[in-house]
Amino acid sequence: MAFAAGVASVLAVGSNTAQLSATAATGASGTVTYQWYRSTSSGFTPGVGNIIAGATSLTLNDSGLIPNTPYYWKLQATDSSGPTTVTYTQVTATTTPQSLSQNQFQQSGVVGWVDMPYNTNTVAVQIDVSQATPLYAGSAVKMVDSADGIPKVVGCSANSDEVLGFINYDIKNVAFLAGNKAEISMKQNIIYLYATAAIARGAKVTLDLTSPGSVGPLVSSSGDDIVGWAYDKAPAAGTLIRVFLECPYFGKA
Repeated sequence: MAFAAGVASVLAVGSNTAQLSATAATGASGTVTYQWYRSTSSGFTPGVGNIIAGATSLTLNDSGLIPNTPYYWKLQATDSSGPTTVTYTQVTATTTPQSLSQNQFQQSGVVGWVDMPYNTNTVAVQIDVSQATPLYAGSAVKMVDSADGIPKVVGCSANSDEVLGFINYDIKNVAFLAGNKAEISMKQNIIYLYATAAIARGAKVTLDLTSPGSVGPLVSSSGDDIVGWAYDKAPAAGTLIRVFLECPYFGKA
């Protein structure tokens, strides 16, 4: 019998975690070892850049994930006789949006939550009718040249987009649809956003559309839009940090 992969599946998913399981590979003539890999890009190639350290069993309790973000996992099995490696079919899941408990007295910060009690640049906007997909707290938006009413916005579609602001957390709205009104934070506000990599305290950050409410460290000549600087330090990807906003920003990295 040829060495063959089993079947991997997602058991449960939360805002920051996912539980996966797989059946054993079959047809091995030696000892079988396993290794899980994770990416935010579908069809990725397993390698050192997306390996999950220590994830070497048929079950995986993945953590440190960013809410409301699609993730993709692959499991590789290696038969020591040969050796021969097979890759399981990719599985995917989207983490759930993070929310606050209305009955909790001491709250922890969540993405899109404005930190300071007084915000001079919190403004009302309306999601433009051209917005085809839902927007969420922390989503970066850009202005649409509308003829009347309050400013119309759509979600940013590229890291180089000129960001008008970020949608504020609203306990009443899980998602913001076309036609909905929302508040956004702009320059000089401090808002909770997710880091997509390690970021030093005080470092400039740029828009990163890996997921709603994400920022990345400044990469020189990237062409990405600078949106502010890190008020907190992010030791690793997935860390929720406060960002001092500097958008709209009329310049590029």
